[in-house]
Amino acid sequence: MTDPCAGLPGPLSRLLAVGGSGAGLVALRDASLAAGPAQAALTSALALAAWAETPLDPFAAAVAARLGGDSPQTRAAAGVAVAAKPAGPEPYYERLAGRRDTGRMVAYLLERCRKEPVEPSWLARLARIAPMLPAGDDLAEAEGLLAAAAGPLAAPGAMAAGELALLAGRAKAAEAHLRRALAQLPTGAAAFRLAEALLAQGRRGEALAAYAVARTSHPWDTLLAARAADVAAGRDTALARLPGSLAVLVYCWNSPDLLAQALDALAASDWRHAPDAKVVILDNGSPDGVVSAVAAARTAVFGGRLAVLRLPINVGAPAARNWLAALPEVRERDFVAYLDDDAFVPPDWLGRFGAAVAAAPGAGVWGCRVAARDAPRFFQCGDAHLLPSPREQGALGRGFELARPWLAAPDWGQFRVSRPCASVTGCCHLFARPTLDAVGGFDIRFSPTQYDDLDHDLRLLLRREIPRYWGHLTVVHAKTTGAAGQPGGPAWGSGFANQLKLHGKYDDAAIAAASDAAFAALAADRQEKARRLDALAGEGGRG
Repeated sequence: MTDPCAGLPGPLSRLLAVGGSGAGLVALRDASLAAGPAQAALTSALALAAWAETPLDPFAAAVAARLGGDSPQTRAAAGVAVAAKPAGPEPYYERLAGRRDTGRMVAYLLERCRKEPVEPSWLARLARIAPMLPAGDDLAEAEGLLAAAAGPLAAPGAMAAGELALLAGRAKAAEAHLRRALAQLPTGAAAFRLAEALLAQGRRGEALAAYAVARTSHPWDTLLAARAADVAAGRDTALARLPGSLAVLVYCWNSPDLLAQALDALAASDWRHAPDAKVVILDNGSPDGVVSAVAAARTAVFGGRLAVLRLPINVGAPAARNWLAALPEVRERDFVAYLDDDAFVPPDWLGRFGAAVAAAPGAGVWGCRVAARDAPRFFQCGDAHLLPSPREQGALGRGFELARPWLAAPDWGQFRVSRPCASVTGCCHLFARPTLDAVGGFDIRFSPTQYDDLDHDLRLLLRREIPRYWGHLTVVHAKTTGAAGQPGGPAWGSGFANQLKLHGKYDDAAIAAASDAAFAALAADRQEKARRLDALAGEGGRG
């Protein structure tokens, strides 16, 4: 297939290269619409795709019916839009939403959908909110209500039911729902979810065939192509030994309970992928040395590979990173992995990173996919991409935005890909020691915390050492600093100040150069994966 980004206006080309799913497709659709009549065909395809991702949403359906041209999908979207009733005030539900009381929101939506099973607005809300329930909460009742939708809502309801079954780990049930949705209304979104349901059952050849069907419908979908290419290459399951010695570095201030959980997860690592790994814990000035005591109590389970260092005061995150990296026993290591004290790694994390290094040995840093502990079916962090926003001469402002296509997207598997990017998460990332030395330490101007890792990635880009996102490794993160950094929180002021420092540190020319380097690497990766998929198609689709 030809490169879907070729010949498009620059901003649209970059947004399409980043990709998106769910609500993330709306920005792509609107950017294509703003590009004018020359992109009418792409606008229509994106409008239909944005609706197909949330097929019970009357608003998305109405936009698709207006922009989608003449097709069965457009007529189906119009049917959903027509079925919707005018929205009225719902003060009780709005109060629950304001408090983010997900459990009561879902209970309310279930009751409304029982009373009004032909109202797409409530079914759409149920499909959107139910995945936000904590892990272990049963999604079966919501799945059943969605699957029972009739008339113009039957295919969209089956699609949404398949999504909930997939998120709940019921891959066979998901397959049944999605095959019914595809029989009534073929869409690329349903074909992709079907591929993921088949893959979850170990049916790789059938999954690859379903990805190919989805790509036929969505030739512009760069995320879909990346996912299909990685599965075809076996990257989604690949494990490898790290090609050198490793230091795992953790710094902690006054979070003994979370550190205990993080260390218990780390102790369960499969060390065969880094047999001589050394783990160093920095007690960053915690009161009464409580962090040191927690770490020291676990020395035995680490088999002699754990060391604990205590500082008398909290020097902040950037200085703590630098302090750990400067230790003699760390300086002699070939690789350095930083791990937050509230990040919980899976047992195979070292083998996953080993596979990432084997696939992209020259990366500046390797990062992972992060799931939120409190909302495990959603992303907390993935790959970020740099979009410059030039400033007026002498003006103080934001020099760039970050495209983060995974925001607010349930995890259907669409971001379990590997690709270059501008920045990866700092809660669990891996550096080759020579690169860490060449780029220099983390900037202590970003103390006590926030944005020092993003700044470091920008410096990597300016050296054309490109971060690599490895979405086949999932780390669960409590992110205890998240609420504190929100407006009104105790850390909001310092976080906002650090944003100003970050944007003021780089002029527009440097930001443009960093962005160009990242997108050039992404384009090369996209073209290589397209060649791999074309070769696979020529071989008859063998996986």
